[in-house]
Amino acid sequence: MYQQLLGDAAFYRLLLRFDEELAAAERPKGCRVCGKRLEASDFPRKPRGVGLDLGERFSERLSFCCADRTCRKRRTPPSLRFLGRKVYLGAMVVLISAMRCGASPARMRRLHELVGVSRHTVSRWRKW
Repeated sequence: MYQQLLGDAAFYRLLLRFDEELAAAERPKGCRVCGKRLEASDFPRKPRGVGLDLGERFSERLSFCCADRTCRKRRTPPSLRFLGRKVYLGAMVVLISAMRCGASPARMRRLHELVGVSRHTVSRWRKW
């Protein structure tokens, strides 16, 4: 089942839409420091593990910065695609870590074929 989900472009488009909704809810709050309006200031990410062409928009981390030139503090809303500074997609980290509970060497080989993740990386994710 996880193999079908990790290979489904509709799943990743849904995650992007959720991130856009989270960002839309965050923007009206304004700057945390001075309270002024926020401007879009998305930045590129290079998510690993997706063999699908999801478009340039999918690889952008949605973010804002203060419109006041003297402040310019960044406000980055939560994301369902990215887990902090992790390079693998958040959904992949969660699904693979959950699946890892019963991972046999054959399953780990299959995971490596699907998303290029190593046993060491999955072990680190589980500790995290």
